[in-house]
Amino acid sequence: MKLKKILSIFAATLLTCSLLCACSQGDFESAGSAADSTAAETTTAETTAAETTTAEATTAEATTAEITAAEAATAETTAAAASTATVDVDLTSLSSTMVYSEVYNMMISPEDYIGKIVKMCGSFAIYEDESTGKIYYACVIADATACCSQGIEFVLEGDYSYPADYPELGDEITVTGEFETYEEGGITYCQLSGAAMEA
Repeated sequence: MKLKKILSIFAATLLTCSLLCACSQGDFESAGSAADSTAAETTTAETTAAETTTAEATTAEATTAEITAAEAATAETTAAAASTATVDVDLTSLSSTMVYSEVYNMMISPEDYIGKIVKMCGSFAIYEDESTGKIYYACVIADATACCSQGIEFVLEGDYSYPADYPELGDEITVTGEFETYEEGGITYCQLSGAAMEA
């Protein structure tokens, strides 16, 4: 009788342990599956966020590049339009023979050019009046054979001092300014006033 009781208790204990182990294993598997699912969802969310950030960054870079390119194109167009609109006589686009002839015409018939914006390219030269000490600056153009030359005096717009703010004598320069005449010592001279110089 005593042995039967002990066996019954032992059998009940074994049954209880088996049930507990089975339940525990099921809980562990469920917990593991839930953890794996959560980790997968987190990874997917992180990947999506990274892809969104990359797409936004690429879009922002493309937009910035497009704006920069558009601004550059607008600036170039504006500068070209301003240059074309303000220059009335562009001597830089003519042959050396034609340039020399045009400058000669300016000296002979200055009244035809007064008030016009002239752009010319030539060699930098100066003339100093020994009696007054005044320095005159000129852009000199030679004819096709380089045996003769004509020059137009120019006065830069702004405060400039010679020689610090001017190129070396003989250097090639491009000058743009308004053509006008003035009298000095009873003689009429031509010059480009309010001029801009590129060396």
